[in-house]
Amino acid sequence: MSANEEPDTESQVSLPMYDVIVVGAGPGGATAATLMHRKGLRVLLLDKEAFPRDKICGDAISGKSVDALKELGLIQHFQREECLGSWGVTFSGPAGDEVAIPFTKALDRPIAPGFVCSRETFDNILLSQARDEGVEIRERVAVTALLKKEERVTGVVIEDADGHSSELTAPLVIGADGAYSTVVRELGLNQLDENHYVAGIRAYYSGVTGFHERNHIEIHFVEESIPGYFWIFPMANGMANVGVGMLSKAIKKNDVKLKPLLDVLVAHPRFKQRFENAEKLGPTKGWGLPLGSKPRPMAGNGWMLIGDAASLIDPFTGEGIGNAMVSGMNAARWAVDSHAAGSFDRAFLSGYEKELHAMLKGEFRLSHAMQRLGNWKWLLNTIIRKASRSEEVADAISCMFDDLEEREKLISPMFYLKVLFA
Repeated sequence: MSANEEPDTESQVSLPMYDVIVVGAGPGGATAATLMHRKGLRVLLLDKEAFPRDKICGDAISGKSVDALKELGLIQHFQREECLGSWGVTFSGPAGDEVAIPFTKALDRPIAPGFVCSRETFDNILLSQARDEGVEIRERVAVTALLKKEERVTGVVIEDADGHSSELTAPLVIGADGAYSTVVRELGLNQLDENHYVAGIRAYYSGVTGFHERNHIEIHFVEESIPGYFWIFPMANGMANVGVGMLSKAIKKNDVKLKPLLDVLVAHPRFKQRFENAEKLGPTKGWGLPLGSKPRPMAGNGWMLIGDAASLIDPFTGEGIGNAMVSGMNAARWAVDSHAAGSFDRAFLSGYEKELHAMLKGEFRLSHAMQRLGNWKWLLNTIIRKASRSEEVADAISCMFDDLEEREKLISPMFYLKVLFA
């Protein structure tokens, strides 16, 4: 351009401000933003909260999350006093039988196969890493609408803490803003299916006793909470995450009130002694969990969804962090590829959705089947009782944590016949 030429203001204005805008800075959003930035994309990460912040959750960090943390180069940050390594899960059935199942038989690993860590700590570590690597992050900024042009998402409308609104543009927007996603609502995808949605509540306690020496998380199927379950997860510094979750359909059908139910479970004869000298820390809080047994559409013209916004929570365990991070990793790769191809339409981005479905559909199918086991109290009692008395049955269940093919047995009638006659 010569010195006397006027700049083409119109073409400059039409250029997108970012390559990708990520809405939501939780584990999925922070993972995606970090990986895309590493590949040279101009990324903006937005969140309505200021970090560190509490996030209502069971706080259990699965093996899938541990693998993602290793890829991010962050696993060393979780070998610290705020994060408790967990080596297994303890189940109990309605009749009171109990069995401790290790996540792995390799108990000499230097890094635990799972962790329990408050989301306030966990999410802040991931966000701090993104910030340290140079990702542009704006906190206390709410996305109020999506910008669209000819049915294509082209950016977001934001409102800052002072109430000022502005528009930000990008050829790709990633919705990582959780179960109550604004991006999902603006796309017209917001739906609640009570058959595939769980309500959960949790409270923090100090002084709970009786945990396994290897810090097993605990899932208890108690008569009063069937078809849901009661959990007690050990945490660092003598704390515990204690809660109960149940399918929304069952809550509505049976007129269940979760907060009084949690009080009943804490005072239950099976657990009363363990809470005898415990102190509740703060209020009981609740949240919703959209389950992967009915995931939402995950990609379209100029957009992708990850984590809870895409309904990727495990139907049996209620765990969502692992799938949020896995979907964030996959979405980041597809975002990089879409920029390389110059293509941001559904025809291209649907590859992300197909790939993620192929990766997770087997797990979701199995977890959904296991979730329905909660309606068969006699079967739960039998499996847990047999596992508590048979090393062979316990080993078979242990293998299922690491091996999807082994887990397939959980929906095979032959597995249960073998258990019944073990």
